Amino acid sequence: MQTRRTLLAGGAGAVALALGGVGYRAWDRGVWSSGKGVAYSSWADWQGDPSDGIKRPLRAAILASNPHDTQPWLFDVRENVITLFADRTRNLGTFDPFRREMHLGLGAAIENLVLAARAFGFAAKVMPTEGTLSLSPDDTIVLAARIVLTPTPATANALFHAIPFRHTNRGPYRGDQPISSEILRRFSDLITDDTVRLAFVEDKYARGELGALIIEATGRIVGDPQMSADSARWFRTGRREISAHRDGVTVDTSGVSGFVTAASKLLPDLDAKLADQYWLTITRETQVPTAPVLGMLLVRSRLDMRSGIQAGRAWQSLHLAATTEGLAAQPLNQPVECIDRDAMLGRADGFGTPLAKFADAPGWEPTFIFRLGVAERAAGPSPRRALEQALRT
Repeated sequence: MQTRRTLLAGGAGAVALALGGVGYRAWDRGVWSSGKGVAYSSWADWQGDPSDGIKRPLRAAILASNPHDTQPWLFDVRENVITLFADRTRNLGTFDPFRREMHLGLGAAIENLVLAARAFGFAAKVMPTEGTLSLSPDDTIVLAARIVLTPTPATANALFHAIPFRHTNRGPYRGDQPISSEILRRFSDLITDDTVRLAFVEDKYARGELGALIIEATGRIVGDPQMSADSARWFRTGRREISAHRDGVTVDTSGVSGFVTAASKLLPDLDAKLADQYWLTITRETQVPTAPVLGMLLVRSRLDMRSGIQAGRAWQSLHLAATTEGLAAQPLNQPVECIDRDAMLGRADGFGTPLAKFADAPGWEPTFIFRLGVAERAAGPSPRRALEQALRT
């Protein structure tokens, strides 16, 4: 017969084993290492040093905003010319069938590159590739732009200094804290390229209508099995997976509280269907209703390659400027993604016409929708590949 002491010892041992198991899983899943480790080292090394030469601005370029953190860029460096390629192996499939959003991300990388080049003593002349994006291209690497750098006196502005602090914030914003018209005017003044227009939606009722379109589009996406699958393959869970890939969307950047983030890491991964339902719920109940301002970038043709690059540069400037003002920002581009998907399937476009009324700009079409506000919680960094992984050899 077991004595009371034996039972107590056995119980303590079981508890110790259980706690040890939980502790190991917490370590393995990165509960205590959010935003830390080799996958995040590029955020600390973003300025490099003069020995990097012409490659130095690329350390800032790889920290740019991009869809699903796919990091679809590939750089070739020769003498004083940096050639940027679209790495179409890093695509979102049916989520981005024309690789339009991919080109937005490439434009954002160019904007960071230009800001950093100027700060490091180079003037950058950007020459985007002309052409029209086609449906479901193969994975061939495609020329996106050439950037010629020439020596010039170094000048660093506030947007340059904001580069390591700019993170997508998917959490709740303080809807009762409006953004002043003066700040929005300064944001508008950043758009100097005549191929891009910017529209802000501030009116409560107009925001409600645009928000309803965003929610409807999110529901359409999660109800599309192929779009859902193409999105899900870029979701990274666990410390090891993040370190191995150094890309993709993580729980740490999903916008939930620290407690929920920790619980999500400890529990088994959600399947794609449950993850989609969570995305729809947080879009409907948090991201749309708490945003005091929604915005839209428009171009003459959303499938024009040069316009996509320029719109991406505009978004990066806006997000950096928002960061300098203590504001958070997040893409909510689901309606435009649905426009692309409808075009892919030959279906009638159900979002283009309703979206157009918010900009009142005949002849222009939306390519990017986003929200701005004061965040309740700071956003963490996303994983990034090392610069060496983005260089073409």
